[in-house]
Amino acid sequence: MIYVKTAAGRLALKERSETMPRKYHFPFLMCDGIRDAADILAASAQHGFTSIDLYQMVQLGFIEPASVEHVAAAPLQQSQDAPAAIAPENVSTTLNAALFIQAEHLATSITAKLGLRGFRLNMAVERTNNLADLKALLPQIEEAAGSLAAKPLADFLKIAGA
Repeated sequence: MIYVKTAAGRLALKERSETMPRKYHFPFLMCDGIRDAADILAASAQHGFTSIDLYQMVQLGFIEPASVEHVAAAPLQQSQDAPAAIAPENVSTTLNAALFIQAEHLATSITAKLGLRGFRLNMAVERTNNLADLKALLPQIEEAAGSLAAKPLADFLKIAGA
């Protein structure tokens, strides 16, 4: 099953609400309407995240199953007479953009917790334009926040292939 974020989930993450445990943050960011539950669980297993936690996120209203319209959001309005193929470079570009947005949010959440100490680093994250830029900034984030706090970002960048 493919999951997407809800408005309540985005608000809980943004406000660092206590209703969303810290171990839910990384899997929550992976619920992008592209990855299925197996991908989310595989990437988050090392953080102690299980299928029970995924179910709990649904029950708390942080994520919801993607609708058929959302999953088929790619331009599939094709007639039977003239089937058009989706260009692979467009799919790749869209996926990279989605991955970058998630990685940027994750990096911002890590640097925001540093307070004034992380202000310049937070601004550097905001200036990044792609996954490679974020990967180049990862050592500075690890140094400032600690490798344990930056581990979700490092893992995400590894999974994203940056």
